[in-house]
Amino acid sequence: MQPMHESIEREARGVVATCLGYQTRKLARAVTRLYNDRLRPLGLNLTEMNLLAAIAAQGAVQPARLGRAMALEKSTLSRNSGRLVERGWVEVRDHPDGRGVLLAVTARGNEMLLRAVPAWTKAQQQAQSLVAEALVDLEAGKEAS
Repeated sequence: MQPMHESIEREARGVVATCLGYQTRKLARAVTRLYNDRLRPLGLNLTEMNLLAAIAAQGAVQPARLGRAMALEKSTLSRNSGRLVERGWVEVRDHPDGRGVLLAVTARGNEMLLRAVPAWTKAQQQAQSLVAEALVDLEAGKEAS
């Protein structure tokens, strides 16, 4: 019975070492934690930073369009954009042609974004290194199995 158990353990180790699904989820959590650690002193998290930047990049954007572009569920977009509105970083405006609303970054939001960019840049550099290391580790694991 022991040889079968060893075989299963070996196969399981191979899955853990080489499974892209497992490795990318693990890497995503590590990268998110890295950004959040850098942005936390500013009162931001990665999702909020990305939303703020995406809205600023558009000037003003319909929430549904933003959600599709960022691949966010409607409830996630609503919750996170709501926090940005509460903090005064984003405002909700009527759409000029009467088709719903637009999200736009306020002057305070632009200031926050400018303050956050240096922390984001440091996190970005660390994240690039972390991703590069993970790719090397994944290749090494694939070769070992």
